[in-house]
Amino acid sequence: MKTSYILVFTMTLLACSKDDHTVTLNGKWKLIKYHYLTVGTSESEPTNISRSIIIDFSDNGGKGKMKGNTVTNSVSGDHELFNDNQMKTLSFGGTKVGEPDWGSRFWDAIHTARSFEREGNKMFIYFNSGTGKMEFKKQ
Repeated sequence: MKTSYILVFTMTLLACSKDDHTVTLNGKWKLIKYHYLTVGTSESEPTNISRSIIIDFSDNGGKGKMKGNTVTNSVSGDHELFNDNQMKTLSFGGTKVGEPDWGSRFWDAIHTARSFEREGNKMFIYFNSGTGKMEFKKQ
């Protein structure tokens, strides 16, 4: 009987101490829009760019990697996820040669990313203290 109590107690501790990261960023995502929440405007991907911004995220619900391309360059980095869909970009880099405004804004936004949410085939990453969000579509 004492063994049963110890087993139940141990299982309870393990269940309580496990991080609750049920949502991940996993997948390949195309940036389709910037939303500027404080002024209520948004901007869709320009039609005159040479290629779309596509980022492939992989994580285990905790630390993860991101790699892909901006409009003109290859990029990669690391991120970390926390409870309540909070996130932090740990590192992000690549070349910025010839990057148009659409791609330059992505650099700034991903460096200030703080939280995210997923809705079906869409993902939103909030940046700049939550005053903006990037909208991505699953690829």
